[in-house]
Amino acid sequence: LQAILEINRKINSITDLRSVLLDISNAAAQLIDAEGASILLVDRETGNLHFEVAFSENAEALYDVVVPKGKGIAGSVAEDGEAIIVNDTQNDTRFYRGVDNETQLTTHSLVAVPLKRNEEIIGVMEVVNSNKEGGFNNDDCLVLNEFAVQAGIAISNAILYKEIQEKADELEYLYEISNLTNQTFERKELFQKIVTLLTTAFDSKRVSIMLINEQTGRLYVESAVGIEDKLMGKIEVELNTDRISSMAVSMGKIIFSNDIERSGLGRNKKLRYENPAFISVPIKTKNIPIGVINISEPQRGIRYTGSMIKTLQTIANQVGNAYESNKNYIERIEHEKLTKELDIMRMLQNSLLMSNFKAYKNISIYARMKSAEMVGGDFYDFYELPPNKLGFVIGDVSGKGLPASLFMAISRSVIKAYSYYSQEPHELLEYANNMLVEDSHVGMFATLFYGIIDMDTNELTYSNAGHNQQYIYRPGENQFILLGTRGIPLGITMSERYETKKLQLKTGDVVFAFTDGVTEAVNDAGQEFEFERLKTVVKHYASTNSATLVNSIIRSVDEWANGVAQWDDMTVVSIRVA
Repeated sequence: LQAILEINRKINSITDLRSVLLDISNAAAQLIDAEGASILLVDRETGNLHFEVAFSENAEALYDVVVPKGKGIAGSVAEDGEAIIVNDTQNDTRFYRGVDNETQLTTHSLVAVPLKRNEEIIGVMEVVNSNKEGGFNNDDCLVLNEFAVQAGIAISNAILYKEIQEKADELEYLYEISNLTNQTFERKELFQKIVTLLTTAFDSKRVSIMLINEQTGRLYVESAVGIEDKLMGKIEVELNTDRISSMAVSMGKIIFSNDIERSGLGRNKKLRYENPAFISVPIKTKNIPIGVINISEPQRGIRYTGSMIKTLQTIANQVGNAYESNKNYIERIEHEKLTKELDIMRMLQNSLLMSNFKAYKNISIYARMKSAEMVGGDFYDFYELPPNKLGFVIGDVSGKGLPASLFMAISRSVIKAYSYYSQEPHELLEYANNMLVEDSHVGMFATLFYGIIDMDTNELTYSNAGHNQQYIYRPGENQFILLGTRGIPLGITMSERYETKKLQLKTGDVVFAFTDGVTEAVNDAGQEFEFERLKTVVKHYASTNSATLVNSIIRSVDEWANGVAQWDDMTVVSIRVA
């Protein structure tokens, strides 16, 4: 027990996912006296397992191995959630011998246990080759299961941190590419700066952008890092061939592998590769492939992952936009300089904000944001939480325009990530505040109201981080109930404390949350819309569904403004108990 506690203290003090996984695998092997351990994590999209840490000097050979859920020993553990002990793997039909073939090791015995986050299985830990006579036993399994509980928490925390950081990094890279597009008008120079940025973003020594030559129909290298200048002008790739770049463009889809030789993709005769990992992502304009981004030669210890591929795909879309803009910049350069960044962020912002609102048995939900500029700093979101709860948030970032929209995206991502980690609103706000304080270096902050509704009991739990006053309207009693708690905006100072309160909702109750752009909207006489007018609209439309109420509020504000330009974002969230 003491050993588990000591290991738990160590792994929970680390935020780097790979370091956490390595420490866990080493500790697992030591705990039950075995030669080594491997960790496989579940791909959330496919449900399949992928090796993240493997017991072998040739561990990289397993990075492309996919274990289907329900297949083999690890797959069975991932599907059933039950540990498995095998002390004669060579005669067990469930054992996948391809692993031994890849690693050149022999597995004699193993014990596999599930790794969980709450009740969700996030992976499998396999400890192999017991050093004890008789192999693994039930006591080993018991110890490993107990350790797996703590390991699952540590891995979940590291994954959460990694996802938040990757999202922030992605926004940063997109913002940098947007700046480069607006500042550099010569295409080769622009693309050279982009490939240089990508070498850092993906920890890789070789990055190239290849474009289709409109005269020859072949791919040529427009810009590159890690390719000798004397080869640059000689490289041409025919389309519709079995070369990686050609396949990515011809098929219009991403091609990647951490071992192109084993996957049968290693046919490039002109360039020699030290590392077998390779990514090729098509660049498109108007959904037509016009080139490809190739990334290879990752730094030692780096392997390409699904999240990297998604980030690169987003970047490739931006490169396609840059290509199209650059091609026509003589006619459009002044306009592009003013609008490029905003177009990018508006697209990202629209994709972040929910637009399809699910219908629930006893609850109607709807939300809408109307930006004062092309991009805004307001945000909202809804989250389905176990076992049958609905989380919701409304927030307002300080400032306006592009800086506010960037900080909004980060704030929303942080809140969403932590909403699945904690169902105590005050605790969630405390975690989010500390994260935003660390990442906010320009004095920006966010006011925010966060609540959770238990859809079985209709109990509302909520907390407020310096947001303006929010209310429930109870039609049966013609009463407006203030939802007030203590707490300052997020992102100002570390280690702030927030308060949680609870309220029992009744049938017909309407939770309506809003940002100050609603009540502070002015008309041509300089008069504000104010809360009393908002109350009148809410009373009138309280018996309708949430969509009607929200749209009626925004329409009423627009009518009140009577053509006066909107100076602040307006956001309204409505939840009606049926």
